[in-house]
Amino acid sequence: MADQVQNPSKLGITSAILKATLAASARLWISPFKGQKGAHNYFKDVMFTMMRSQLGSLTLAQDRYVDVPTTTAYEKFAEATGFTPHSITLPSGILAHWIGDSAAKKVLVYYHGGGYVLSATPGHLQMLADIKDSVPDTAVLLLAYDLAPEHTYPTQLRQAIEVLRYLVETEGRDPSHISIGGDSAGGNLTLAVLSHLAHPHPDIVPLSLREKLHAAILISPWCSFNTHTPAFETNAEKDMFTGKTLHRWSSAFLGSTSPFVGDFYSEPVLAPASWWEPVSDLVDEVLIWGGGNEILLDGIEELARRFQVGFGGRGGKLSVVVTPKAAHVEPIVERLLGYKGDSGTGSREAVEGWVRAKL
Repeated sequence: MADQVQNPSKLGITSAILKATLAASARLWISPFKGQKGAHNYFKDVMFTMMRSQLGSLTLAQDRYVDVPTTTAYEKFAEATGFTPHSITLPSGILAHWIGDSAAKKVLVYYHGGGYVLSATPGHLQMLADIKDSVPDTAVLLLAYDLAPEHTYPTQLRQAIEVLRYLVETEGRDPSHISIGGDSAGGNLTLAVLSHLAHPHPDIVPLSLREKLHAAILISPWCSFNTHTPAFETNAEKDMFTGKTLHRWSSAFLGSTSPFVGDFYSEPVLAPASWWEPVSDLVDEVLIWGGGNEILLDGIEELARRFQVGFGGRGGKLSVVVTPKAAHVEPIVERLLGYKGDSGTGSREAVEGWVRAKL
């Protein structure tokens, strides 16, 4: 599968962009008649139509060609916002990037989304900067993990544990001052980290924590690779990508097109409630946030039910928030689309309010 990223068709990319532009142009006219079948507002409905079309038309090679690496995006964001980049190189050679003062008492380790195929975006970086600014004495450490299809599961989990190990064992930080979080594939990875801490993955060195982590933040976590649940139909025109795109990305991540190769670490919705019981001994607070308009909603809600029974049943403090009319990772996408504040769904305030209260 890695060979597919070597020679992207630039003509194919141009064709995908043209197709997306035409789809958006048509949506300009028909959007007012979509009513509840479309996205939350007119602008988002048109933009999400364009995104669905473009993402659905690309190949893995084209995904990679149009992508801007996380490190490059971080350096450009630092230049644009006027701070000096500060990165660390982990023993494996992977980079992690500081947003805020690395000497801050509290740290949020963040795993970005992008289907394990795409890098962090300016929307991710702006949200993380806003979180850093809203919580006193806090910095964010963004992991630039290796991407699929060149690097398949469990590479990303190994690197996610590596950055935690660095903070705890090399820097000697108190786990109770460390939170972890992620969106979409990064939410999947956050759950995988919790799984590994509770049930060490056979191919990854265990990590023992002397105290609980402070919190875990899951924004639209990619919990299930099943693209045939009801939300894929009911929310088909409300979100920004389709099952076709998700299947391309999950196949790249797992290194297989088979729907039966996921395990409790890579596809957390498969884990029974009992799997999450020991996580209550590893983290104090957990937020699971999802949007009512996203196609991943069924997997998120099923994971939340099992997590509540297991983690919550053992005394873990879980907050589950589904914001009506919000799309996938809307607090991030709104920043990408240029929104300066909440667009009316309340998704940004739901996430950031929890962060301010808990972190």
